[in-house]
Amino acid sequence: MMKDVALMMVSLLCASEAYINVAPPRQSKPPRRISTRLNVNERAEGAPFDENSSSEHDGDESASFAQSLSQRIAEVEQSESSFVAGLQKRVKSVAKAEEFDTSISANNGDHVVELPVICLDALLPNQRMTGSTTDPTFCNFLRSMGLGGTFMMTSLNNRQRKIRRFGVVARIELVDVDGSDANEESNEEYSILSTPTAVSFSIVGTRRCEVLGSGKDMKDRIGRWRRSYDPDGEESRLGWGDERFVDKSDEVADEAVSQSNSDDTWSSNKVSIIDEASEDDATTDAIAKATYLIPLIERWISLASDQTTYDNVDVVAGTRRKSGEPGLSVNASALLRKVQQELGPMPPPGRPTAFAVWGAALVNPLPALGVATEVRGAVLEAEGAERKLAILERGLVRSINNLDGKRPLNM
Repeated sequence: MMKDVALMMVSLLCASEAYINVAPPRQSKPPRRISTRLNVNERAEGAPFDENSSSEHDGDESASFAQSLSQRIAEVEQSESSFVAGLQKRVKSVAKAEEFDTSISANNGDHVVELPVICLDALLPNQRMTGSTTDPTFCNFLRSMGLGGTFMMTSLNNRQRKIRRFGVVARIELVDVDGSDANEESNEEYSILSTPTAVSFSIVGTRRCEVLGSGKDMKDRIGRWRRSYDPDGEESRLGWGDERFVDKSDEVADEAVSQSNSDDTWSSNKVSIIDEASEDDATTDAIAKATYLIPLIERWISLASDQTTYDNVDVVAGTRRKSGEPGLSVNASALLRKVQQELGPMPPPGRPTAFAVWGAALVNPLPALGVATEVRGAVLEAEGAERKLAILERGLVRSINNLDGKRPLNM
């Protein structure tokens, strides 16, 4: 009997355990959701996670990103627009310069134009002047004229202390402005506050020309470097004012004197472009003289290009590394090759005027070599091909004697 009771209790216990084992487990809470954004570390460590605040934070960031992106797109579009506008302006300037050159070339006779005139250097056709300036007036002038801008460049006759009537039409082929915050698209006058700190430039001579005006005691308003234009009077600065010109034998009816009260504001003058075809008087004597000069030019090139020429310390050269010591600070051979490439081939003796101008540009090259006396201004002023050739001959002979070491330029 007792055995039966024990068996019954074991059965009940097993049934109870089976019931417990098959009972459904308690439901656990769903796992806490975490953010998968890269900026999850922005939440303070240990702070409770708030799903609503995270959504608001994400929305704010999205709005901020969209605003930043829109601003950047606007900046890029403005930059591209400025670049395109600047490029279009330069293309128009170059096209205008080419149109100016074409109109002159197409004219069979003398062509009268109005151009600003600056007394700077006896630049000749195809000569290239490169450099930089910090002169505020010249900086503004170059920037205002812009790429392709043209003006007349002339020089000073040192003997008479007057301005030469003859020069060249100079074209601006490079203007690199530093330190300027001015709007390049504006055509208004530039104020002193927008003056660039420096301007690098490249200017090339194109056609020979002459300032028109009275043949005697002529005065005209042009640009010239004078100490009086410096408010402190310490250095020469570019300014505009009336200057006296070299007299000429033939009276010219046209006279252009521009009026202005400011010495830093430029004005235009009447300039006659010289027609080289009609001017080149190819007389028998002129052709013979040009032919005679060809061996002299070849001799000059040979001596001036040879670096050993300058081992002789008696040879005067403005580009010596140090006075009284052999050697130059430039490669004379490379310089003259570059100059000849820019000047183009030697004109034939049948064009004696062009021949003389080309020869003067060769013996007085830019950049300067400093082995010959200055003949460019005199060649520009001389009347007739024969006189121009005579000036070139004197310059060649004297320079050859210097390069040979026979007679230095300072003797």
